Amino acid sequence: MTPPITATADVAPSADRMAAVPGLRPLVVSAPFGNYIQPDGCTATLGTFTAASRPGRLWRILKTVRYYPRIRAWVNKIGLRNPGIGWVEGKVAGGKLDLSDKLVSVHGFEPDDWWRLLDAIAELKPMGVELNMSCPNVGHIAWPEDLFERAVATGVPVVAKLPPVNYHLMGEQAHAAGVRAFHACNTLPVTAGGMSGEPLKPVALTAIRDLRTHDWGRDALVIGGGGLRHADHVAEYAAAGADAFAIGTITMNPVLLASHARVRPILAAARSASGVAG
Repeated sequence: MTPPITATADVAPSADRMAAVPGLRPLVVSAPFGNYIQPDGCTATLGTFTAASRPGRLWRILKTVRYYPRIRAWVNKIGLRNPGIGWVEGKVAGGKLDLSDKLVSVHGFEPDDWWRLLDAIAELKPMGVELNMSCPNVGHIAWPEDLFERAVATGVPVVAKLPPVNYHLMGEQAHAAGVRAFHACNTLPVTAGGMSGEPLKPVALTAIRDLRTHDWGRDALVIGGGGLRHADHVAEYAAAGADAFAIGTITMNPVLLASHARVRPILAAARSASGVAG
């Protein structure tokens, strides 16, 4: 196992890095799973929301979501189908949704989409906003030149969700603009869409180790995830340099709608590894 990242003159202690998103719990439920599964003691990520609604989610799930048991991988091409940021605004205005303890994931297809989303985030004031710029299901990885500066200017803590490959430019630009939290990593791009699960884990671990070697990654909060299915996987992510930990496809089990027992050992391991009370 790779030796754990330790505090040096160049790397701040994990507890200090966690301060980049005040209130963040050591275990995060990634979007879109955080819309449905919100275990006590975890931080749920809602979304991913776009500026306008993108209907057809159920059909895209039925048509594209596939599980490959031999490699323990899920593949989907849902394409960020969601009710749009206006739905979130309506729920918050009606007192039916509290975002103070949640991350909100957003994606813009055009610059005006991003500005609409960031204006909404500034008003909604969630715990943090996750910029999901690297979803392979939307066919591109691009962002407006001043996106990170404008996201930081909202006053809401910003998390940049990095792709599992070619993430250096995104990370450098985000850090230069003041972003101090990163989620590594998004799903793997494949012909059928995005692949998550076991094949993503070694890629994400490598990315986390790599970003810790760069100036822009040494003082950042890193949420590590991808194929994290068991409590012992938390130790692997912590050794790579993750401060907090993310679960995703493990929650694709209807049993979790009734009981979160399957998540509790992972949560306990995340609390122990982070050194931050959950």
